[in-house]
Amino acid sequence: MTETAPSRLDVVMPVRNAAATVTESILSALASPCCHRVLVIDDASEDATVETVEALTSQAGGRVVLTRLTENGGPGYARNIGIALSQTDLVAFLDADDVYESQALEVGVASLDTFKDFALVRLALKPVGLNPLIMNHPGFHDAWTRVTFTVPGNVVVRRSVLIDAGGFPEDELFRRHGGEDVALLQAIRRTCHIGTTFTEPGVRYRIRPDCAALRLVQSHLTGVRPPGVADDLPKAEAITRRIMQRLRLLNPLVCPHPTVVSVHANWAPVEPSPSPEREPTIEPAPIAQRSNRLTSRKRSTKSFAP
Repeated sequence: MTETAPSRLDVVMPVRNAAATVTESILSALASPCCHRVLVIDDASEDATVETVEALTSQAGGRVVLTRLTENGGPGYARNIGIALSQTDLVAFLDADDVYESQALEVGVASLDTFKDFALVRLALKPVGLNPLIMNHPGFHDAWTRVTFTVPGNVVVRRSVLIDAGGFPEDELFRRHGGEDVALLQAIRRTCHIGTTFTEPGVRYRIRPDCAALRLVQSHLTGVRPPGVADDLPKAEAITRRIMQRLRLLNPLVCPHPTVVSVHANWAPVEPSPSPEREPTIEPAPIAQRSNRLTSRKRSTKSFAP
């Protein structure tokens, strides 16, 4: 059970004015033996973010790499810089105020090692600081499921897929509304098999008043989109289709009938060590069908250590 090698993955972290939270986020990634480096792309911060990250780089033995942008280019541009700098076959994205739970990255890497036809895996996304009134709303589960399939901060993905897709689109409409992550990740979902590990360790997602996840939840619950979004949806869909076309031309993981597969980790004590640490073996199970585009399937079971 030795298929998952250590240091298989780079974590790309776009950051702007996050001095108060970036240290905890970086340390949560470094805690995983799967993480080769954390590539911090500072998007022209105006606070002490750079100094905070530089203090970590001197202590991390080369595992934290800071790249400074002199002009704000937005999170999609920053993530694309990180993808270009990465040298690993797998990439994860983490926002500078979110935190990986213990062994979350191991589960993501293990899933992609087991299922070679997965383009990416989505980890569990767990809201922190969300208003209980919203969480108790009868429509919250569906709204948060949509968020979980939208944001990039719970994704572990093959770098080759990102490269063949052309990275995150940088069209002007995404600078106005955001959503470059939706365009890219929906294109991958609509062309390739992906996995989910929603019952396993995942990402603790901090809710801020201005965060995209909160806007998406509120839009889903109220049925009201932010001004201008509806007018640009056809343009965003055209960009998604453009990315899908690139993938179909370039990437061998593209398939005619893409599916979403729920993957579960069977946890067992590590032997012969008497410590309570656990290692996962991956066992897939079909997820409930939620829409015409979200199907399910059964997969063979395989065991290994991450």
